[in-house]
Order: sequence, then C-alpha cells, then structure tokens
Amino acid sequence: MHGVIDMHLHAHPCLLERPFDEIECAEQARAAGYRGLVLKSIYVPNADRVELVRKVVPGIDLFGSIVLNHPVGGLNPEALSAAIGFGVKVVWLPTVHAAHHQRHFGMPTYPWQTALGLERTRTKAEPLSLLDAEGELKPEVVEIIALCKQADLVLGTGHVSLDEVMAVLRESRRIGYERVVITHVGWHATDWPIEAMTAMLALGCTFEFTVNPLMPNRQQASPKDFAKRIRAVGVENCVASTDLGQHDNAHPIEGFRMWLRILMANGFSAADIDVMARRNPARLLGLPALA
Repeated sequence: MHGVIDMHLHAHPCLLERPFDEIECAEQARAAGYRGLVLKSIYVPNADRVELVRKVVPGIDLFGSIVLNHPVGGLNPEALSAAIGFGVKVVWLPTVHAAHHQRHFGMPTYPWQTALGLERTRTKAEPLSLLDAEGELKPEVVEIIALCKQADLVLGTGHVSLDEVMAVLRESRRIGYERVVITHVGWHATDWPIEAMTAMLALGCTFEFTVNPLMPNRQQASPKDFAKRIRAVGVENCVASTDLGQHDNAHPIEGFRMWLRILMANGFSAADIDVMARRNPARLLGLPALA
C-alpha cells in the first residue's frame, strides 16, 4: 500500500451514514503508507475543512472536492469558483441529482439508503441535465469545464448519461483540457460498453475503476469483466480507487488492498498496479512523479 492514492473516498461529515470521519480516515491511511486521498462529500464542498484536516494530519497529501449536486446550486460556476478559492482539486459533475441517475434508480439518492430510512437525502428539485433541448452542453457546463482547465482541476463525470459524457469530452478536447476522469466505470448507472469507452478514449480521458461495485453488499460485479475493460483501454489510461466509506462495506484501506490483490489475481503486474494506484493519480492531481 506504500505510496498509493485513493481518488474517491467518502467520510463524515455527510448526510449519509459513514463509519469514520475525514480525520480518522486520513490518520489510518497515513499509517498504512498512503501517499494521498481525495475526500468526497456528496452534498457540500469540503476543500475548506480539508485545509484544517491537513493541519491535524500532516504527512499525507489530502485533497478536497466538490460535487455539483443541488445543495451547491447544481451546475453552478459560482460555487466552483468559491471552491477553487478554498483549494479544491477534484470536481464531480452531478451524481445523485443527475437526471441519468434518477432515470436509472427512480430516486435522487440510493436504494440502499432509502431502505435505511434516510429521507433527509431526498430533494424535490428538478433533475440535473448537462444538455439543452438541442442536445448541446448548457453554457454553465462549458464555463465549468473552462474553470477546471484554468485551475488545473480533475473533472469526474459523476452519474451523468453517455451522451452527456461524450459532450463533455468533445468540449474538453476542443479547449485542450486533459483531466477528465470517467467515474467508476462498470457501476450500476455508469456501466459503459467497451465500444463507448473506446470512443471516450479517442477524445482523451482517464477511466476510474473502483472496488465498490465488486463488493458483496453492493453490485457483485465481475472482476474478470473489469479486468477485460481495463485491458481494452490500457492500464496507462486507468486509475484504481475505492469509492468506499459505507457501514456495510469493507473499510477503505482493506478494500483498496483487496482491489489491488484482485487485479493481481486477474493478471495485472506490480508495474501495472504502480501505474493505476500511484502514478496516474499523482499525475492527475499534479503531484511530482515518484522515483
């Protein structure tokens, strides 16, 4: 685990139940030898409080993020500008409030959270779409992509549709922006076929593969299928992360260890793991390459 970076990790404070807070998670990751973490909060930007977590937990690179769901105004360049001022490094397009997410699950949250009675995560606001009536990116989305390029941010595609992902990649290609990450490929609502992934790659992107969909209390996706997809687009274009931080899932550190062992068991070498878990995350986050 030495030197790994998890680019997708959930912790308290959060409206959903989490088994630990950001300080605890950072301390545990540092003790396990991690180089860094990207801390993700679904409902509020957290870059301001991550500044404080850094002071409490030195010796590990910690990054804040923002998810463009309704609590921050949705597709809101002003919210992103403020987050940039606080040092945000990763932006996710809408997740639970994305129109595609709500078409897929029928709700602006997760079915497993609804089963636990967490009604406070619901919203009556309109689902968020990146495209206008003509199928073009809305002006505010174009502005968000431009801000990401200007500030050297990573832009995750969240839970938006395939058409929306392709529109984002085309605009990113047009302006020369190269830090778009296709969020948790193979998950329920982002289960893109290899043909679509090949088209995405031609426009320029990195693919994120997380262990969450493989877990027994989640999707129980196939490790062999994930390995096939990674090989189809190339290890050099992929990152391995967890998307963990749930009570009924593995602890993120153990989950990451399991994920790397699963990859090894499916034929990926130590050098491949180094690229996906260390070098590509560091490159995306603007950290110097390890010797």
